[in-house]
Amino acid sequence: MKWSLYHIFKREMKRLSRQKSARNLFIIIPIVVFLLLGFIYYKGALREVSIAVYDNDNSELSRTYIRSLEASPNLDVNYYMSSEDDLETVFVKNEVQGIFYIPKDFHKEVLKGNAVQVKIYTNSTNIVFGNLLYKSAAEVTQLLSAAVVVKNMAPLGINPDKILGIVMPIDINTKVLANPQYNYVYYLLPGLATVLIQMIMFFAASRAFNNEWKLETYADLYATANGNIISMILGKYLAYMVFGLSLCGFLFAIVFPIFGIPIYGNIGSLLVLLLFFLTVNIFLGFGISLLFKDEIIALDIAIFYNSPAFVFSGFTFPIWAMPWLNSLYAQVIPYTHFLTGFLKIYQLNTPFKFILPEIQKLFIFLIIGVVIIGIGLIVNRKKIFLQPKLSAI
Repeated sequence: MKWSLYHIFKREMKRLSRQKSARNLFIIIPIVVFLLLGFIYYKGALREVSIAVYDNDNSELSRTYIRSLEASPNLDVNYYMSSEDDLETVFVKNEVQGIFYIPKDFHKEVLKGNAVQVKIYTNSTNIVFGNLLYKSAAEVTQLLSAAVVVKNMAPLGINPDKILGIVMPIDINTKVLANPQYNYVYYLLPGLATVLIQMIMFFAASRAFNNEWKLETYADLYATANGNIISMILGKYLAYMVFGLSLCGFLFAIVFPIFGIPIYGNIGSLLVLLLFFLTVNIFLGFGISLLFKDEIIALDIAIFYNSPAFVFSGFTFPIWAMPWLNSLYAQVIPYTHFLTGFLKIYQLNTPFKFILPEIQKLFIFLIIGVVIIGIGLIVNRKKIFLQPKLSAI
């Protein structure tokens, strides 16, 4: 078995290296997509979101407020509206994401001690802009409000530090874990890249055996394995694992450093998780390949199963907030559980014991993959277990 295993591994490595479709899956697509994603999000965080300002008060305080908006690193005031401008037209024509409207008598009402509202109109077709504009506006308004109170109370001879304590008695000190920079490339690239790795491994593995039948090379495979099905499966598995680990190595050793993406957790723990993740997808793909003789049908099933993986993984929208049916579907995709463990290691630097629940769930998927392989061996036994031809007497 030992030598037949080696010969199958060597044969599969050559076969995958020579197949144009395999080269595209394992080399061309990852290089292009990984680097493209990195360059799309290379700026990391949103800065200088374009906004317009309508100053209906034109007072000293309103101009101070506008200067504060201009000084914000998150905002870029690139249009100053007049009474002739229409709100919707400004959004479209000037390509702004928000409009700050300072009302008439803004300065007078503040001096009287009356509450004044600055209206903010946001283009929330992209909710990221809406959230960022609200956050930036709150920061600017809070600081200006505190400055106004300090200025009004200063003639009373009160210590400015105590005034701030009266104005803002409760302060918030936020300590951000995992991604303190709120960097989009740290957030999106690892998630999108790892789901692509799952899809590549699953798609390639779903063609491992039926492609041999299609090209009529299965007899050679069977002979190379000396009729040992276990050697055949494990030899192919090792070859696919080499390609899978190469993908992971390219991602973590080359793409991550290029875009300055840190890995906070233990590399050994990450490697164990990746081995389980790759093994699960290879074995599930093998099961599909052995169960469905038609390569196109097997690939369609692989695409149908894997396409929603990223959406249902909880990466962009929490699983607990999904309808129960969607939440249930998320649990039957291995990527969901891999991602949970991956984020624990990659960003939170948690000890290995805390990813054991995810390892256990991936192990269940591995068992399912073995069962599907077994069913495929039974269903297509006549094509798999070749009978030796009797020589003519």
